[in-house]
Amino acid sequence: MLIIGHPKIPSPAFKSVSEIAQIAQSSGDAIVYFYAHLENACHLAQHCSTERVKYAVVVSNTYDLALMINFTPAYIIAPAHAPAFQSIANDYLLDAKILMLIHQQEEILQALEMRLDGVIFTEWLTRT
Repeated sequence: MLIIGHPKIPSPAFKSVSEIAQIAQSSGDAIVYFYAHLENACHLAQHCSTERVKYAVVVSNTYDLALMINFTPAYIIAPAHAPAFQSIANDYLLDAKILMLIHQQEEILQALEMRLDGVIFTEWLTRT
């Protein structure tokens, strides 16, 4: 299980983007991420896929999940519906890892019991 953002585990930086220009300005070791509900989300995903940029997308519903997985993100960040997304990822043998968005360490055990690929702490995404 992946645990991203835990103080005792080294984790890659995640950088929020909403425009292609921001992707180019990101450091090479940062994982860019954006929200699937953005008007230009498919455009951002296509750019990342074409340029081989490792990226994550925050997905809140199965329709957006279906769209985004076609652009091969490294991670799907799930604020909700993580077990359903994991089931879809398993059924379709997706390469993207499903990460449940968590707030507290105790939620790691819940995610483990749900057999999720991993978790990411909310504060890890919001730190600067």
